[in-house]
Amino acid sequence: MSRRLPSVSGASLLWLLEFTFAGKEFRFSSEPLSMSKDDGSIISYMGGLDDPGYQESLDRFSHSIDQQVISLQLDLGVDVAQLVQKGHIFGGNGAELSCVLVQDGTIQQTYEGRMILLTGNVSEPQYGFPDQPVGYITCSIEGALSEEAGALLSASASISVTTFPDVATDGKEVHEGKPYPIVFGSPGKYKTSSGLNKTTSGSPAYIVDINTSTGKATKLLIAGHHVNASTVIVFDSRSYASFSVTNTTDGLNQPVALVTISGTDIDRTEREFWIGWNNGSGIKNPWSTNDDLTGLGDIMRWAMSYSSLPVDYGSFAASADYLNQFKLDGYISDPSTSVWEWVSSIASTFPVTIRRGSSGLYPIIHDVRASPDIGLKVFESPEFQQLSHVQVEGKLEDIFNSIRLGYALRAKESSPKIYAVIGTKATGDPSSFSTTTTRQSISKYGIRYRSFNNPYVYDRSTAQKIVRYMADVEALPSRTIDYRAAPRYASISLGDIVTLTDSSLYFTDQACIVTRKAWDTDSWIFTLLIDTIPDRDDRTF
Repeated sequence: MSRRLPSVSGASLLWLLEFTFAGKEFRFSSEPLSMSKDDGSIISYMGGLDDPGYQESLDRFSHSIDQQVISLQLDLGVDVAQLVQKGHIFGGNGAELSCVLVQDGTIQQTYEGRMILLTGNVSEPQYGFPDQPVGYITCSIEGALSEEAGALLSASASISVTTFPDVATDGKEVHEGKPYPIVFGSPGKYKTSSGLNKTTSGSPAYIVDINTSTGKATKLLIAGHHVNASTVIVFDSRSYASFSVTNTTDGLNQPVALVTISGTDIDRTEREFWIGWNNGSGIKNPWSTNDDLTGLGDIMRWAMSYSSLPVDYGSFAASADYLNQFKLDGYISDPSTSVWEWVSSIASTFPVTIRRGSSGLYPIIHDVRASPDIGLKVFESPEFQQLSHVQVEGKLEDIFNSIRLGYALRAKESSPKIYAVIGTKATGDPSSFSTTTTRQSISKYGIRYRSFNNPYVYDRSTAQKIVRYMADVEALPSRTIDYRAAPRYASISLGDIVTLTDSSLYFTDQACIVTRKAWDTDSWIFTLLIDTIPDRDDRTF
């Protein structure tokens, strides 16, 4: 997430662009200027930068590593054709777009305090125009290329004769080639709607040793890392039993968790086993050695540490406290899944969007029930003027007021053991509940139903929070409005909550979410989204 500029009343905004070509740093700006650095030195910009047409938008149900692109026309003041012919490559040069505020001729930030909005590269430059100066170019500035090469599962973390030499023995190779699963939380452990503790299959176990005389499995691999669990439940196709866990290493000295199985409680001649984590969790939380890695915020933060993409780790850390209220339990066993694919998939049903900013990928939280008190208070005024009509968003097919989430999946069959249902409260069904939002929606539109499963949710509170969030944003139509704002509102970012008061629209401290931000000649254009949540908003005026 980019650094924010402080609000300065009456200030105007200046754009800054810098990139390197032919060994020289080129600095353009809305007007010629010099600004101080923190060490007292001065850095100068030559002017020559027109309105860059900067804009960005937010869709809270999609996640993006797409490149931002702006198009520019510049005069470098040097003979570009001559430099290219000398062998200087033009294209792919690093570039940065930023801005500062200026009041009464004084720039309000140091160079280090500028607000960086785009870092990337010069793309597809054109030069040598017959009717323009020799330094004239057109080009695009594109955000840094994004191709995820990071993986959560190591290529060496699989069952082989190197990692488990016993599988070289004929009859013991049944699971040779299986990747070591990564297990987080306590998959398989859940509570019924009446509050009873239950355990089902939550993650796979792979055979790494067999007694060839009896054909019975003797040792199972349950995780490609050390775990917090002291015992687990092992399931065969018909029965189950509890066994102790051993944290050890494989033949390559990689950490693994194993279970030695014995006795007759389960059929050890079978070749498929599953684990229920009823007495401790999987991988340890790297930010708290005594805690489980189970909060959504910490899980995303942990996973992104394996990404090859630029990541704004500070923003992920800052959002973790809010996101950790959502508890996840599950496993990862597909080595073909990239970090980005996995993280964006788990985030898809939660109130968070992952986007790319100037400092890398960062999360935007959608706390639709946040108190208006935490938002930036704005009032309709010459500095914050209504620009558009109010648009009611969504069609009937976009309305859902009865939402069923299947969770606590039996991993062996990917079938839910329990459901969370929001819409109407069914008599005698503790898994269902309603809200003012769903009741109003059903009264107006009738029952609008949808159902889905989440393989990573075993916690009842988390399941209920998911369906409540979805009902908040899907049960009743939302509204959007555009406002034109003074340059000093540069600090407002996508996903921010603003508290709007506009008497012409009867808004008093109305909570809104910023979904679009664009620069238009001399002011900002913000699109504000208002979710219709009756028990959140004050309806008196």
